[in-house]
Amino acid sequence: MKSIALALIACLGSFAAMSQSFAELDNRRGDNAFEENTFEVMIRRTQVSGKFTESFGGTTFNMRFRSEGYEKGDGRWHFENPTLGDMLFVVTNLVRGNDVTVRTTEQSFSSGFFGWHQIHMNVIATDKLLISPGLSLGDYIFASKRATTGPNVPTRVIEPAGYYFHLGPAFMASYVVTPRMWVDAFMHYDIGFRAGKLSGEFTETPGYARPHFLNLGTNVRHAGTRLFGGLRYSHLIDRGPHKDAATRVDISFGYMF
Repeated sequence: MKSIALALIACLGSFAAMSQSFAELDNRRGDNAFEENTFEVMIRRTQVSGKFTESFGGTTFNMRFRSEGYEKGDGRWHFENPTLGDMLFVVTNLVRGNDVTVRTTEQSFSSGFFGWHQIHMNVIATDKLLISPGLSLGDYIFASKRATTGPNVPTRVIEPAGYYFHLGPAFMASYVVTPRMWVDAFMHYDIGFRAGKLSGEFTETPGYARPHFLNLGTNVRHAGTRLFGGLRYSHLIDRGPHKDAATRVDISFGYMF
């Protein structure tokens, strides 16, 4: 048992010694991958499900941008617009002759024109660890078309469906795990503000509480190969009496330019 413990300590010690810093995340071309390789293209699998709607999903492509710094006080900006990939999914199905409107229910849970932005600042910055609180802002499109109407459902599209701007707190932590790999973990809690109403069957309820949106995720990036993988979980929180709910899960794999 003692020899096993000593071997484990030795392994952990060698792993810690092998780990480098953000400043040394070389992309094999003489550049720092953390700061320089910030345009990302990805293939993505998205799954959307709602409390009153059928679950659906598909595979798309998308891109995102980030601006990074690893010194204390440096700003960090991450941006993506999920609607770009979502529109590709719809167009691809139409070209293939797959009618995505044949479902008895419909669900939309994505961004709008402005997309999703997170702006952070490093308040703790060591060689291997960054702690970065900040703000999240952008927009959401949410719609939930139920299968039927009812006593409290005058039409199939009701609150909290709509187009929303959002603002809220954000948090990111980054850690260098090997000489060429680092991990980001993030969270942002977005407070929605009505920016537009849905047309058609939508019935507005005056004074209805605006929804909130919770996002959790992680990305693992490799400096040498410039490959990355990531997971994002997004959840709509209906604060009104209709008690709707929806989740969106994005699994991404891509390349950093």
